[in-house]
Amino acid sequence: MLKDLVETKIIKAIEIAISKGQMGELKDCPDSVLVELPKNPEHGDRAISIAMKLTKEAKIPPRSIAEAITKYIDRSGLTEVEIAGPGFINLKFDWNTFEETVAEINSKQENFAQLNERNKPEPDVKSVLLEYVSANPTGDLHLGHGRQAVLGSALANLFKKAGYKVHNEFYINDAGAQIEKLGKSCKEAILINEGLMDKSAYDEENNYPLDSILEFITKDYYQNKIGVDYKAISEYEYAQLAKQRFLDAQKDILEKAKVPFEKWYSEKDSLHINGKVEAACQRLLEKAKAYQEDGALWFKAKEFGDERDRVLKKQDGKFTYLAADLAYHQDKLSRGFDRLINLWGADHHGQIAGMKGILEAAGEDSSKLEIVLMQMVSLTKNGQEVKMSKRAGDVVTITDLIAEVGLDAFRYFLVESQANNRIVFDLELAKKQDKDNPVYYIQYAHARCASIIRNISEERMNTETQKLEPALVDKKLLAQWQEDFKSSKNLFALNFQGLSEVEEKSTKQLILFLAQYPDLIYEAALNRAPNKIAHYLKELASIFHQFYTHNRVISDNQELVKSRLSIVSATKTILKDGLDILAISAPEKM
Repeated sequence: MLKDLVETKIIKAIEIAISKGQMGELKDCPDSVLVELPKNPEHGDRAISIAMKLTKEAKIPPRSIAEAITKYIDRSGLTEVEIAGPGFINLKFDWNTFEETVAEINSKQENFAQLNERNKPEPDVKSVLLEYVSANPTGDLHLGHGRQAVLGSALANLFKKAGYKVHNEFYINDAGAQIEKLGKSCKEAILINEGLMDKSAYDEENNYPLDSILEFITKDYYQNKIGVDYKAISEYEYAQLAKQRFLDAQKDILEKAKVPFEKWYSEKDSLHINGKVEAACQRLLEKAKAYQEDGALWFKAKEFGDERDRVLKKQDGKFTYLAADLAYHQDKLSRGFDRLINLWGADHHGQIAGMKGILEAAGEDSSKLEIVLMQMVSLTKNGQEVKMSKRAGDVVTITDLIAEVGLDAFRYFLVESQANNRIVFDLELAKKQDKDNPVYYIQYAHARCASIIRNISEERMNTETQKLEPALVDKKLLAQWQEDFKSSKNLFALNFQGLSEVEEKSTKQLILFLAQYPDLIYEAALNRAPNKIAHYLKELASIFHQFYTHNRVISDNQELVKSRLSIVSATKTILKDGLDILAISAPEKM
């Protein structure tokens, strides 16, 4: 990788400068060096600011440090090494280095940016459990769930690319008051539907919306499950059957949205029935981290930084969410995961201290738990906020939005912003099929790459004579070229002589940006930010379109065609890899 090449040169130069006594009081060489892509191409191909970082320890000016480093830097593969400002080191590469970078991408393909145990962001973290969506099985998945689903699944793909083992989990909230409420709602809804209860008697305040229940739960459903006596079953039985119906619908839409889960974890079956919640609370009591008062069990949350103590078991004997969450997270940790990452709605902000505190009280390592808070999503059309629900305007569902804008736009627009930023989802923009729509723009760049490669070996229409002309390259030769792309065989050094300034600039800009991709994977994984992938792809598409504008790929100069085609092939690889992380399609034709 280009970064590794530069980092190795800088570290070796520092080692030599230290041995020559030219680094002041600095005795030890740093383990790593930050290598950046300058914002202004005139400043070079890569920039290094290590001199400013070392000045405190070396006790000499950063420019003196930079001078010592540049004095001993290995200049192979470089055309220029200069010091700028207080001590920035700017480098420019020769064509052989650009050629090797493109060959590495074409050789490694989707593994070009694959990190491993040695170079992943957190070497000590081998496995990650991602828990997200975790909606109550009592209705449709709404837009907030959609954002969690998209971000969570993209983050899982990103972590895999960054060298982690990843487990996706959906926590089914199928115990407690919401399930009791579901049973009552369903029984009353069926009786109303059968004409055995007046609709005005439906308890709208304490039940789920009648329309949303009847959309999923019908007489036929219960009759198929129970038989002719379906009206006589208890509210509990109504709830259990309805829960499964909603859960099946949630699984179906998440599968369609490319959101896979390795495990669907039932709160009722995995925590309550086997007594794990009771046992977790009992251990807190034995550790004197909980106490009985007014017939309830309380956790001493204030001792662990919370604003008040929290109820674990209410007077009626029912456990709270916090008690179940403690048992659930202890179960997660017992399965050996190094990091637990939960994606929660921003409204759960006040629960973080309590969750961390109760884990600490239970003797668990609370530093292993990480909470990513997600802000809300609103929909706009022509600058005005809109409602899309088919029902009473209460919610916008994942199903509704995918039907409106398509799956790819749904995923891109929900992942392009940081989790802690509120999203304004522009419906009109998401449906556009032009360069204003970023997902279309990125996909078009990939399709253009595919088209260029495809057209090389197909007959061409002469626009002047309107007659078909033979393919520029036959399929056998194209296959040989593609093998050549994987190794440096004078693709650039000889064939790019005589380029115009704009051709050379746009070519180098594209290759340098492609070379940045592994660093992006590292940074995005470290910061839990798949939105960085979305932004990178958008910029890459723009840079590629500029390259294509200034560099004619298909021409009568076969050697130049071969050189430029190798860059197109590398660009196509990176575009597809980034789209795969976001689980967005990479079309070959548009």
